[in-house]
Amino acid sequence: MTFLSALLLALFITVTLIPLLKTAALRYNAVDMPGARKVHLHPIPRVGGVAMAAGILLPVLFWAPLDGFGRALLFGSAVIVIFGLLDDVIDLGYNRKFLGQILAALCVILLGDLQVRSLGTLLPPGTLLPPLVSIPLTCFLIVAAANAINLSDGLDGLAGGISLLMFVCIGAISYSHNLWLAVFVSVAVAGAVFGFLRYNTHPAVIFMGDTGSQLLGFLAMCLSIWISQGVETLSVMLPLVLLGFPLIDTLVVMTERILRGDSPFKADQNHLHHKLMRQGLFHSEAVVAVYLHQIVLVSAAFFLRYQPDGLLLGFRSPAGCFQAFVWL
Repeated sequence: MTFLSALLLALFITVTLIPLLKTAALRYNAVDMPGARKVHLHPIPRVGGVAMAAGILLPVLFWAPLDGFGRALLFGSAVIVIFGLLDDVIDLGYNRKFLGQILAALCVILLGDLQVRSLGTLLPPGTLLPPLVSIPLTCFLIVAAANAINLSDGLDGLAGGISLLMFVCIGAISYSHNLWLAVFVSVAVAGAVFGFLRYNTHPAVIFMGDTGSQLLGFLAMCLSIWISQGVETLSVMLPLVLLGFPLIDTLVVMTERILRGDSPFKADQNHLHHKLMRQGLFHSEAVVAVYLHQIVLVSAAFFLRYQPDGLLLGFRSPAGCFQAFVWL
């Protein structure tokens, strides 16, 4: 019953706040303007992430079983939201954005003791990474996930939909191992995303902005690391498969920019969803195509979660054929 209450409260908070925030965003010009690299033709408020953050974090704060990791997760989420909101309003630039993401990651690493200590069967049995390796690696993965979801937010409903699929899988795996905090956060995220998609499905009337996309990436990576490192029978490769699509898309796009001699942080229209549309797909068709790929990945994460780590990691190669075909 508590899970249902969290879902409904997250949904209610998000749906209620979005119209209010939309009005405020239009009044104070907190909007995403049309441009050459964007697909929308009119200014769109980008404050949906604030409503989502309230919808996610308030039920967790009220009802979730919070231990040291849970409190650190909330604290790190607050840091992400503050920096994301500032970026949505005044455009912090990628240096300050990275600073906020690193601070948020350090919150869960140092205060919540979240670390990628084991690489499972990829290393000899019993081998654990020393802190000098595990802490930077964990920080890198969290920052990469926050940016990957942020960069995938290029079409109406895209980032929200792929994130929803991730958290459904995280919640299902966590439920089977009685990891109630992860279940609770996943349920709250699902409620908030459902509420947000009410306004973000094509044609969108609001965007989640950096606040929402970075929060979703942050929470997805933190929870997937927490469950895969905490349960010995689970593959430690789960985070890379669950977030495989946005991570690889971001890696490929940044590599292309570097090869062209541009900054890896320079915005362009070379993400997979842009290329799908250039190949003739309509907006909604491109979104569905990415959804289908994400369904394959989260299904693999769920059904292969007890298999050897090399097998789950290797699944990224055939699953990535769809992405490689479009990129080429």
